Order: sequence, then C-alpha cells, then structure tokens
Amino acid sequence: MKTPTSSFKVFLAFFILGVISGLTLTVLSTWADLEAAYYGFARRAGSGLTGLSCPILMTANETNAISIKVTNPTDGKLSPAVRTEISTPAVALLFTDYVELQPGESAVKQWEIGPENVDLDRFIFAKVLVYASYPIPDRENTCGVYIVNLPGKGIVITWVMVFVSLFGMGAGLYGLSRSKDPEQSGAEIARQLIFLAVVVILGLITVYMGWWIQGILTLVIALLFSVIASGLMINRGKL
Repeated sequence: MKTPTSSFKVFLAFFILGVISGLTLTVLSTWADLEAAYYGFARRAGSGLTGLSCPILMTANETNAISIKVTNPTDGKLSPAVRTEISTPAVALLFTDYVELQPGESAVKQWEIGPENVDLDRFIFAKVLVYASYPIPDRENTCGVYIVNLPGKGIVITWVMVFVSLFGMGAGLYGLSRSKDPEQSGAEIARQLIFLAVVVILGLITVYMGWWIQGILTLVIALLFSVIASGLMINRGKL
C-alpha cells in the first residue's frame, strides 16, 4: 500500500516529466529558429512574412519539406516573386518562383529538405522572401529545423513529446490535488504548479507558431519559477 508521501512523489515525478518534455521541445525549436535568424541570410525586407511552415524536428536521414502560403488580400491581381534560400554545408541553395494570385486567392509553394541541407551539425535553415507587389511591400521570414539522432520521423517524436508533456503535467496536477496527506500540502503545491504548467503550454504554442523570441521568454519564466517552486518544496521537506 502506498503511503501519502510515496504517492506525492509519484505524481510529482509525472509532473516533472511533463515539464521536462515540454521545455525540451521548446528549447530545441527555439534554438533552431534563433540560429536561423542569425545564420547569415542577407536581410532584404523590413516587414515580417507569415505563412512560412517548417518541420520542428527531423531525424538525420529523413526527408521533409518547408512551405509558404502566399495570399492576395487585395482587390486586384498580384504576381509576386518568391525567393527561397535553404542551407547546405557549403553555399545556401537559392530558388526563385513566381505566383499569380487573383483577389482573395492563396497559393502554396513547397521545397524539399533532407540530409544534404544539414549545417552546423544539427540544423536545417531556410529563409523565404516574397518581393513587393503593390500595395504589399517586401516581406521575409526565417525558420530552423533541429536534427535529432534518433530513428523514425521527426513529426512522431514531436507529437510524442507533446503528449508526454500534457499527459504528465495533467496527471501530476490531478494526483497532487487529491493528495491525502494531513497537511493538504499536495493540493496547495498543485495550485502553485498550475502556473508552471501554463507557462510550459505557452512554450509549446510558441513552438508551433515559430515565435522564438516569445519562446525564450517562456523558457526564462519557467526556469525561474522552477527554481522557486523547488526551493519551497525543499523547505517543506517534500524533496
């Protein structure tokens, strides 16, 4: 039969596992996007570009693709050029494509990436520039892909990490909140840890949105709160 103390530690371990999984994914994604932003691609536009989609993780021998969705929000026909650079260990590959868009129409352009695009040992970088087409100015954005030395596919690893994060934090908080210890400290700690869980979830959102600046912010907040929460639990003799 489990004692209240052993149950507390089991559920706390679930929560910690969920936090570690979520923060690890946030770190890898943020790291890749940060490296892409400072990789050395020439800056040619002053406006940001939305619609750029890159894999979050890929395995060493995997082939995947990056894509950009270009939309015409105006009342007239647009014919913008799309300039794409993709990393290699030597010189970045350059592609130029042209799209014709009727009012309200969207088009998706896609480029294959694989082991030949890996640079700095563990990343694939891409930059997409959509040239101005009046009245829309030049727009550009970058993204990075982190290469993991594991079998399988990056998307499977990504979703496993997301599942472990959400399930671990959810099960941990549920178990802690129903702790039967006389002081009811488990329920109180669970309420305090809800904030950390929210920060981790926000970090996962930044992963899928490609917001590396916000990703860094969530990582800093999560680290600071983790230190504070650990100190409180050590003082209470829970760790």
